[in-house]
Amino acid sequence: MASSEFMRRFHHPRILSLMGLLVWGLISLWFLPDAYQVFSFIFLIPWVWHDGFKGLVWAVPISVGYNLLELLLPSPALNPESLIITLLPGLIALGIVAYLRERDRRTQAELEQNLRFMQVLEQGSLNISAASDPLELTDTAMEALFNLDIAPHIAFVRFREGKPVVVSAKGALSRYRGRHLPQQKLSTHASLSDAFTVGNYLEGIPESAGWSTAAVPVSARQNRPLGVVILAREGSRPFQADEKALATSLSRVLGAQLGQMEALKQQEDAYDGTLRALGLALEWRDHETQGHTKRVVAWADRLAQDLGLNPLTRKFLRWGAYLHDIGKLSIPDGILRKPEKLTPEEWEVMKSHVTMGWEMLSRVPFLPAETLEVVRYHHENWDGSGYPNGLRGEDIPLLARVFAVVDTFDALYSTRPYKRAWKPAEILEELKRQRGKKLDPKLVDIFIQHITSPAADKAAPLKAPAYREGLAVENPLP
Repeated sequence: MASSEFMRRFHHPRILSLMGLLVWGLISLWFLPDAYQVFSFIFLIPWVWHDGFKGLVWAVPISVGYNLLELLLPSPALNPESLIITLLPGLIALGIVAYLRERDRRTQAELEQNLRFMQVLEQGSLNISAASDPLELTDTAMEALFNLDIAPHIAFVRFREGKPVVVSAKGALSRYRGRHLPQQKLSTHASLSDAFTVGNYLEGIPESAGWSTAAVPVSARQNRPLGVVILAREGSRPFQADEKALATSLSRVLGAQLGQMEALKQQEDAYDGTLRALGLALEWRDHETQGHTKRVVAWADRLAQDLGLNPLTRKFLRWGAYLHDIGKLSIPDGILRKPEKLTPEEWEVMKSHVTMGWEMLSRVPFLPAETLEVVRYHHENWDGSGYPNGLRGEDIPLLARVFAVVDTFDALYSTRPYKRAWKPAEILEELKRQRGKKLDPKLVDIFIQHITSPAADKAAPLKAPAYREGLAVENPLP
């Protein structure tokens, strides 16, 4: 190891330059005319190329000293004109080499920096595109901007009720995350261009007085404004066009992705509202079940959360809860609202509502299979005695089993044409009795644990004292 370290130092450009110059001096001193000393600078080129302008600090004195010694040895013959003629070409050449080296280094540094920027932009764009919700999206975008090292203080600002709100931030602006900026008098048009005074946003932040700031608009497609990214750093050095261009690149990705997310959210809200309206339409027809849809949707979502189902699956379950009895629109009023017990023929007609609902909704292109399964199979029983297909146990789709629990609960809790509303203690008892018969036993246990816990008081459709009494029914629901 010591030997390799010695060889590394031995091959250093400075050592090689000095050794070459020494050898050249000895040879030229004894064997070559003085005119050849003009070429001595060549041996200092490796040194200067290695160190750039810093190398001239040593190379120039060495070159001058070397040429003076050559003129003074072996016999003094100092001639200023001869010294200048010998030195000047070499010094000029070394200066040119140092300049070229510095230019090469700057170019290399710029290439490395541009490569790093490209890598950060690429990774940032990928991370932004992979974000699953708007908050994760904006946080990821701010992290990517921060990694560009063009601004230590960054914030994404949107207008809410005409006031600028920091959605996500890095650096000193992080403490304003989720809050209005101190200045409240800005126009909502400020986010449309980069021409407004960013100081208006930050004038309520004390330390911003010594900052240089810039703003990059964030827009969705068709230039729909979404907000503005604020860049800030200490000192008076303004942000350059290339720095803003980098921030703009990520802001465009942020705007496109955020705009798409919001458009999808609006579309899903429209779907949700439409499906809710369909469910409520049935309630207006069947007055005895008013409020049923709202209750079973809330309980089904709560049970799905307890099971750890993801948001997308919970949404499909919610849609199924809205639409589970949509097939009853095809059932005649004489059967649907009949207060007496149904005849076997009428009961067969009533049971057809699940397949009729499934057939109706199968023609709706955006409804997933999970939602349709809730509609078709929510009257299947764990022991195989249900309808329409007589499925048994885990052959019944999970969401249909989840909904069957809450639908049974609400039917017991509510007044129906064929039954009175059951007391809490009766309902609990009946749910336990239906474990392993009508209902999935594990789901029943989880549901009962939830509705009898103090934490469920606010979400429950019954008051807390009622839970402590228990729940039950006399007859299983049709």
